[in-house]
Amino acid sequence: MHRFFTLIFMASLLWSCGENGSNTTAAVSFQKSKSLNGTWHFLASNSIDETSVLEANYSQWDSLSVPGNWDTTKRYSEYVGKGYYQKAFKLPETWKNKQIRLKFDAVYQTAKVWLNGHYLGENVGGYLPFEFNITDKMNHEDNNTLIVMADNTIKRGAWWAWGGISRSVNLFADEAVRLVYQQITSVPDFETQKVDFSIKYRVENKGNSAASVSILSEIEGQDQLEKQTISVPANSMVDKVLHFQKNLNDYTLWDLEQPYVYTLTSKLVLDEMLLDEQSDAFGIRTFEVRGEQFFLNNQAVRLNGLNRVHDHPDFGNSEPDALVEADMKDLMALGARFSRLMHAPLSENILEFCDKNGFLLVEEIPVWGEKDPNSKPNNPITKQWMKTLVERDFNHPSVVAWSVGNELRTDEPEWGKQHLTKEQYHYVDEMLDYVAILDSTRLKTYVSNTAYQAGEIGNEPYEKLDFLSVNSYGHALKIVEKVHERFPDKPIFLSEIGRGQIGPAPDAVLDQDLLSWLKALKSYPYVTGVSLWSYNDYRSNYKGTPESGFREWGIVSERREKKEAYQQLKDIYRFWLEK
Repeated sequence: MHRFFTLIFMASLLWSCGENGSNTTAAVSFQKSKSLNGTWHFLASNSIDETSVLEANYSQWDSLSVPGNWDTTKRYSEYVGKGYYQKAFKLPETWKNKQIRLKFDAVYQTAKVWLNGHYLGENVGGYLPFEFNITDKMNHEDNNTLIVMADNTIKRGAWWAWGGISRSVNLFADEAVRLVYQQITSVPDFETQKVDFSIKYRVENKGNSAASVSILSEIEGQDQLEKQTISVPANSMVDKVLHFQKNLNDYTLWDLEQPYVYTLTSKLVLDEMLLDEQSDAFGIRTFEVRGEQFFLNNQAVRLNGLNRVHDHPDFGNSEPDALVEADMKDLMALGARFSRLMHAPLSENILEFCDKNGFLLVEEIPVWGEKDPNSKPNNPITKQWMKTLVERDFNHPSVVAWSVGNELRTDEPEWGKQHLTKEQYHYVDEMLDYVAILDSTRLKTYVSNTAYQAGEIGNEPYEKLDFLSVNSYGHALKIVEKVHERFPDKPIFLSEIGRGQIGPAPDAVLDQDLLSWLKALKSYPYVTGVSLWSYNDYRSNYKGTPESGFREWGIVSERREKKEAYQQLKDIYRFWLEK
């Protein structure tokens, strides 16, 4: 995650001539970012037209907090459709002559954005960031008016379609030339005792003339790296890749018990003038498949987990730090260390917790079920989601695999005979190839509940999977045996396992058959671990949801009250750790 600083920036593009005709520069101090979080005006309406929204008297609207979800409030708890947000703001005086970006970390599910009456664009997805360059649409002398439409009509899966601006909104001020990102690959080679580093820098030039800039990078507590020089044409982006090796003995590995994190800080410089600076955390580790096992840093590992639904009655899916920390610490106390936590991109505070505390993650884009319209080949939407996800989370050592979807299948014939449709097959097959292009350093998977039905080599893209992720709500032993027989020589991770809803707190217990299967699965050498669905109960209007409005699949309630099932699972995961 980028960390932005208050810096002394040189106004590199503002040249003035002195009496002797020489070029000089002036130093300008400015805050690089401005938060737009806080109270916004809000209107819930499926009937108002966009022209009326732009001309409305916003003081007559309701108010809501951003980030947040409107359906955590009593007034809008059942509202589905379009919600309009409005906020007025002024720019810092020091932002004149800067390139200004408006960034949303997430808006569910379809968003439209207007600034000072100008339509900026639309975003579809709900869980990933998007941004606009708004330099030519800003008023530097007076208030600016920002309007956001969020539409939560589309829902996915059994989890609640929390509506609204669910994550932070920020403004950023840049020089004309900036460092967009730095992707850090750091792979230990245990034979040569070296660390193979690769850093991909992306530099953008929004100016009207070419710029030749330098990048000065330093690994905190270690080395200054070789200076990189990049020529960036006007109004373009350029990538530069730096490869180098270091002695492994000089570095500490990122591991489960010692998740050591380094920081790479890079400065973008033009003629000794600082244009931009970014710092990113990273770890040095390997996570790979050999035969039917996972290996972390050259050691075979079997790892269990829990799925965690981004859901809370008070916070929706806005994921405040305190909730994330409490939940993730609880998961780890139960013995969980590896999971595809959720069917959608995770909030960045979850990733940061996992980086610092040693929890391994599979991240997934939200393509779910038998009727998801996005599970089709050559889909620009899913490719954009995956590209954004990989670019956002590339440097997190806790992320070890990408998943392209969950439980894709036909809706006919009856259960037990379902498989991927031809369109779904080609979607998964193509997306696995695309993931390999975006990131060749991590594992690839998709989550199946057809591999043990009518799935077979030829209608499941088995060859391109690094490991099999399987969801089991039936006889788990028969399921894994069938999958292993049909798709041999690869690890199987039970990405979800369950046996009906557990029931309400505090007395609900795990099904006795499930308990016996969870224990027996330890003896299957090709099963790398299991992940119970789920950690928490969660709001839903999906079929089978109790009258409470919460699906009671969790070992804790929606408010984190522990059930008897909590201790049962803790005992089972402890059993897995015994020799």
